[in-house]
Amino acid sequence: MRVALVSEHASPLAVLGGVDAGGQNVHVAALAEELAKRDIQVTVYTRRDDPGLADRVPLCPGVTVRHVAAGPAEPVPKDELLPYMDEFAHVLYDDWVDAPPDAAHSHFWMSGRAALEAARPLNVPVVHTFHALGAVKKRHQGAQDTSPPGRVAAEERIARRADHVIATATDEVFELLRMGVDVRRVTVVPCGVDLRLFRPVGPAETRSPGRARIVVVSRLVQRKGVGNVISALAELPDAELVIAGGPERDELGSDPEAVRLAALAEELGLADRVVLRGRMGREELPPLLRSADVAVCVPWYEPFGIVPLEAMACGVPVVASAVGGLLDTVVDGESGVLVPPRSPERLAEVLGDLLADPDARERMGRAGVERTRARYSWGLVADQTLRVYESLPRRRPARPPLQLVTGGASSNGSVPARRTSAEHLAGSVRGLARLVCETQRIESWGRSLARTLLSGGRLLAVGNGGSAAQAQHLTGELVGRYSCERPALSAIPLHGDTSTLTAIENDYGPEEAFARQVRAHGRPGDVLFCLSTSGRSANVLAAARAAAEGGLTVWGLTGPAPNPLADLCDDVITVDAPTAANVQELHLVALHLLCAAVDEEVEISAVRGAVRHVEELHHGIA
Repeated sequence: MRVALVSEHASPLAVLGGVDAGGQNVHVAALAEELAKRDIQVTVYTRRDDPGLADRVPLCPGVTVRHVAAGPAEPVPKDELLPYMDEFAHVLYDDWVDAPPDAAHSHFWMSGRAALEAARPLNVPVVHTFHALGAVKKRHQGAQDTSPPGRVAAEERIARRADHVIATATDEVFELLRMGVDVRRVTVVPCGVDLRLFRPVGPAETRSPGRARIVVVSRLVQRKGVGNVISALAELPDAELVIAGGPERDELGSDPEAVRLAALAEELGLADRVVLRGRMGREELPPLLRSADVAVCVPWYEPFGIVPLEAMACGVPVVASAVGGLLDTVVDGESGVLVPPRSPERLAEVLGDLLADPDARERMGRAGVERTRARYSWGLVADQTLRVYESLPRRRPARPPLQLVTGGASSNGSVPARRTSAEHLAGSVRGLARLVCETQRIESWGRSLARTLLSGGRLLAVGNGGSAAQAQHLTGELVGRYSCERPALSAIPLHGDTSTLTAIENDYGPEEAFARQVRAHGRPGDVLFCLSTSGRSANVLAAARAAAEGGLTVWGLTGPAPNPLADLCDDVITVDAPTAANVQELHLVALHLLCAAVDEEVEISAVRGAVRHVEELHHGIA
């Protein structure tokens, strides 16, 4: 079996401790190594962030790290990587087109977006692990959330489109259910711990005499709650706190969070008892953890959290926030103690009790070792993940979309060959076969659109050229009729009023031609329907953004993915066909199916209304 692991920002080769280097890096590296031990050929795709990195680097026997050229070859914060994901998807597609993997497993939402766009035309099944959900991050961070706009909607699309979703904790399953994911396509597979490296027996660091030691291993970002641990330390006069993570030690002075934490320790009179170590190598962590009386992990939220497992595997009791994945890993009162997040007072109370009770610490330490060995070895994680891969539907590799020149000369100056009628029809037939897979989505759109229009909502439709004609065809069928008599439904083609169109273009430029009309005519709950064979028309993209800002639902019919319009839509159907002409033919088929679904829902609604009327009459007589 050949597996592609896609991890756009978290390289398995990265040094841990940086703002964007943490548990996901460990997860991808360990999973890849364990899969290779099971005779799986693994390629890990991650973004090139250094021009000196080779295209392909062996990680271990059976695992290759593929550095993808997407964006500048320099470190870029992960929340700023979205503009480069189209490039990333194109590299995946080019790598897979001749030798597609048996499964692609994407990690984090932007990797999921790229993997799905590359895999879809090739019939490669996709498994996705979110590692963190935008809705949860926004809930806890509010205005401090730096995620790109549209992340939550994008994650919902990824969850719907992936063949299977692997959640790392039970808490995540409930979040996925709220997103409408079918629970039958969700499996919980936790993160693991390297039991060869993290074990109770081995060297321990030398400690300050006469002081208990509390250890925190964490990225230095505010939501990790390290400041809460420093505040709690003020109530523990006989303890020291060692914090590992962040940039190199000699760079801590320029790291904003490290500076904030140092200032907090100084303010509380704890500067002599708080040590910021900076970044530490993986091999340095077990001796540090084994030197601790207690390990603390108290983030405001945590999708999973590998550090508590590493401490437990070293025989160290853990005090952790009662949030997210920590509710699964740390058994309260058995392998550690759970506390409310952002509560230094309660944290200080629990730490004081544990530091005063060596028997309890020893008992919890033993329980932690037993729990990690029984449940969290990377071998067990790989076995569970492999079972998910093996459960995926086996698909015949699809013939990828043909890359044909539609006019002009080719790059070598020759004139491209004319496509025959048979070739054109063959392209439409292949695309039609793929469109069959979207019939349920089209019917769902029809039902939803009918309910919106019957309740007084409006459809706005946009497109250019042939797509404009199709947008007008759609609105004509809705205002008029498609297959049966029904009430007139409100639908406006935004290119139809040429006076308005030319006035806007003259005053605001062609890119605003549709967007300004969306702001004028659209109301929250209305639907904007975008048609574009390329998915790149600037005026259609502007209209989609305006609709999202105004609270409209945005649907799209485009040509092959990936494309920018698909990313802006709440839901989209991308049509894989060789030429724009083929795409437009298939769009017309989709529009007719949509109109039929609208008519059917209108008829059903009329029947429901008649039944309610009869029931009301019956109750009135009674």
